[in-house]
Amino acid sequence: MPPEAEIAEKVYEDRISALSDDLLVQILSLVPTKDAVTTMVLSKRWRFVWNMMTKLEYTESYKAEKNVSDLLNKSLQLLKTPLLESLRIQLGKQRPVDADVVKWVSNAVNRCVRELKLKFDFPLTTYPTTTSLPKRFYTCKTLVKLTLSYNILVDVPSKACLPSLQSMCLKCVVYKDQDSHVMLLSSCPVLKDLVVVRKTVDNMTRSSVKVPSLQRLTYIDCSADRVSRRSLAVDSPGLSCLNIFDPFGVNCSIQNMPRLDEAVLSVVTSRFDSKSFSSVMFLSLCLIQAYTETDYSLSWEQPSTVPGCLLSHLEIFEWAEFGGGLQEKQFLTFILANSACLKTAGISIRSFYHIKAKQEMMEELESMYRVSVSCQLLFTAKFSNGDVKNEQKEEKSDSLFSLYLIHR
Repeated sequence: MPPEAEIAEKVYEDRISALSDDLLVQILSLVPTKDAVTTMVLSKRWRFVWNMMTKLEYTESYKAEKNVSDLLNKSLQLLKTPLLESLRIQLGKQRPVDADVVKWVSNAVNRCVRELKLKFDFPLTTYPTTTSLPKRFYTCKTLVKLTLSYNILVDVPSKACLPSLQSMCLKCVVYKDQDSHVMLLSSCPVLKDLVVVRKTVDNMTRSSVKVPSLQRLTYIDCSADRVSRRSLAVDSPGLSCLNIFDPFGVNCSIQNMPRLDEAVLSVVTSRFDSKSFSSVMFLSLCLIQAYTETDYSLSWEQPSTVPGCLLSHLEIFEWAEFGGGLQEKQFLTFILANSACLKTAGISIRSFYHIKAKQEMMEELESMYRVSVSCQLLFTAKFSNGDVKNEQKEEKSDSLFSLYLIHR
């Protein structure tokens, strides 16, 4: 054979098809599922490779000739793998009328799915009913990670049990009744991460998070309904990280958090109870005025005893949007007078003050008594919330406590 022919033969050699099934499946897992399925027409070697995939993701496409429902039905039916690592389904405005969610989820449960992510973001004006999940889903023994978003009805049966679930995100879902949320959480004995995002209408007024195993909680209420009386109760002794965003003022009860290390809170001023955070090492507060309040100064009542975190732990204190109100000054006086370990106090005065007024206010703050002789008072943005957290992680000190405060 001429040398040129040998070179040409080497150039056009199909080396990918010679790889093992496991490697080919890994390659296909890097591309969208709809593209992976089309590889079945390449050759006989590729005909059945795709149906050994363990990670499937279906996203509705506006330009697709066939809807995602057809692809889901056929691919799940032909799938050979007995174990499914993850199934992700996203439907939008073009939600197919024949979408059989119960069938899809049941198929995944039968294959011992470990991760399930469902996002049904279609308008309720077009599809007035929410999407229900099969009852057997709530007893899936292998599910480790769950994400449910938008128009999904959470209807938890009495015998629900998700013994392996460690991470759960509930974003703007609808609950069948008040007890559904509590029953769902009580069915997760090893849950570590929980994200709850609420919308205006979700059939739940009282949100209770009582999970002994929970380590990280994010609660976001993006409801525009300022009239409804919602409440949040958190009683999770294993919690180490807490993030709450509620600009409209939920009634919040937080207790039993001896292991809490970090808390980031955006809450209404009049409904914040600082007693719940005596053990926290990093605390970021964004105190928001309730829409019914006309007094835009900080509402604060001096405690009868000085918290131990101030006496022996607080090293960094930041206050953004300082307004100069009477109670704000009283609160700052209390912090400076009782924080014996304080090293840095940074204060950012609200921008609407004139230069002369700012200067007078800074001089007044400079004259306040500081129990810590090493405390440096700063009026410039030389460090930020993120810098404080990074410094905390670098020093890895059990005694370090920092407080970041925003008042709006």
